[in-house]
Order: sequence, then C-alpha cells, then structure tokens
Amino acid sequence: MRRFCVAVIAAAAIGIAGFAEPAIASAANECMHGFGSHQQVVDASGASAEEWTVTDLKKSADPAPGYHLAGQLWEATASVKADSGTVTPIIPNFSAFTADDRSYQVLWQLASPQGIPGATLAQGQTSTGKLYFDATGADPVAVTYRDGAGHPLMWCSCAAMMAMPMRMPMENCPCCS
Repeated sequence: MRRFCVAVIAAAAIGIAGFAEPAIASAANECMHGFGSHQQVVDASGASAEEWTVTDLKKSADPAPGYHLAGQLWEATASVKADSGTVTPIIPNFSAFTADDRSYQVLWQLASPQGIPGATLAQGQTSTGKLYFDATGADPVAVTYRDGAGHPLMWCSCAAMMAMPMRMPMENCPCCS
C-alpha cells in the first residue's frame, strides 16, 4: 500500500510539473512591449532616465480644439516617471503605427486638458495624460517612441501583432519575429 501511495504522489508531482511547464514557457515568451509595459529611456550622458508606459490605444471621442482633423482622432494614455535625475518629456517623439507600417505623428500641439504635459519632472515625479493621433488611413495598432539613440520603444497589442507582418521588428520579441 505504501508503494502505491508513493507512486500516486510521484505521478501527481510529474503531472503538476507537466501542467506548469507550458505556463512557465508562456511567461518566458510574453511580449516585452505590450500595452501597459514599462520601458526606459536613458539620456546619452546617463545622468537621467525616464520610464514610459502607454496603454489603451483606441478611437477618441475627445474634442480637438484648434486642430482641423483630416481623419479619425485616436488616443492612448501615457505615463512618464523621472527614474533618475530631472526629466523633460519630449512628446513629439511619439507616433502611432498601422499594420502596413504607416505612421501618424503625435498631435503634440493639440491643446487639451487631458493631454500629457511636457513639463519638467524632478526625480521620482510622474505625469500622466493622453497622446492624440490623427489617423487618416488604417487603424493604428502600435505606439512608438524614438529618442534618436538606441532602439525605439514600442507598445502594441501582442495578439494583434502576431497576426500581421510588420517591418519594424523588435529584437528578441516573439510578437515581432
């Protein structure tokens, strides 16, 4: 009887390990730039670092005061935190991209109380607001931030990205390979 119990416990342990393996493998393959991920930009001197998070890319119902839209207004919520040093967010570095690699530059000049401010942040401070895009063609599926150095930052819906080819692959990302 004891041998039977040991065999059952061993089989259960192997079974549990078998079920856990796909979950572990899945976690290892998570998209590192999905919407909601935290990504960092460090200035060239290394004196300051800012952490960006972009979420909720969608069609916007917000007004666009002082701006004549040529297409559909889209929005995403962005947060920036001054991780180290003093940081001035550079909002014009954002763009939204479509699946066919068309880009829509952020409407940084859109005067909106919901927009993310470009005010300087002291270390530890955070700022949150909306980014706006004038989509004149296909719907955007990703938001990028290009600082002129290093790799661009990108946020996307990983499930949607896996279903479509894009010409802007991100190194070591299962969503983009």
